[in-house]
Amino acid sequence: MSDSSTSNPDLAHRVLGGDKRAEAELVTRFQKGVRQILMRITGNLSLAEELCQETFIITLRRLRSVPLEDPSKLPAFIAQTARNLAIAEKRKERRRRTDTDGEGIELIADATATHDRWADVSAAASAVRTILQELPSERDRSVLIRHYLHDEDRALICRDLGINEAAFNVVLFRARKRFLEKLARRGIRRADLFSLILV
Repeated sequence: MSDSSTSNPDLAHRVLGGDKRAEAELVTRFQKGVRQILMRITGNLSLAEELCQETFIITLRRLRSVPLEDPSKLPAFIAQTARNLAIAEKRKERRRRTDTDGEGIELIADATATHDRWADVSAAASAVRTILQELPSERDRSVLIRHYLHDEDRALICRDLGINEAAFNVVLFRARKRFLEKLARRGIRRADLFSLILV
C-alpha cells in the first residue's frame, strides 16, 4: 500500500529526484483510477490494461526529466495522459477499419516502427517542453500546452482565460508564432518537433 501521507507534489519531486520507491508509490496510488478512465473510454479490459502500463511509462519518463509546472496537478496530468492515449488508440482503430486495402501492411509497419518512433517523440517532447518553459508569457505557455499537448476543449480554455473564441484564436496564433521563433533561433526545423508534438 502507498503512504497516503505523501502529498502529490512531494511524490512528483521525489520521482524527479530519482526515488524508485516514489515511482512505485505513484503507480500504486493512481493505477485504479487510470484503469477506470481507460475502461470507460475503450470498453476493452485488455486494451485498458495495456494503455494503463503505457500511461505510467510516459508519466514517469516525463517526471524524471522535467518537473511539472504545478506539481499539485499531478493527478490531472496522469489522467489526461491516459485519456490522450485512449483517444489516440480509438482514432488508430478507426483508421484501421476504414483502410481495408492496406491494413496488413500498415499494422506490420506500425509494429516495426514503434521503438524508433517513440525515441523520436520522446526527444521531441523533451525539447518542446524546454522551449515552452522559456516562453516569457505564462498565458502563452498555458494556451499552447492546454490546446496542443492536452487537447483541451477550446470553450473551456476560453472560459478560464475570460476571452471569447475570436480572441482565443489571436492569442493562440501569437503564442504559436513566438514558440516557432524560439525553435528557429535554436536551429530546429518546425517539421522536426512541431509536427510530432503539437500538430
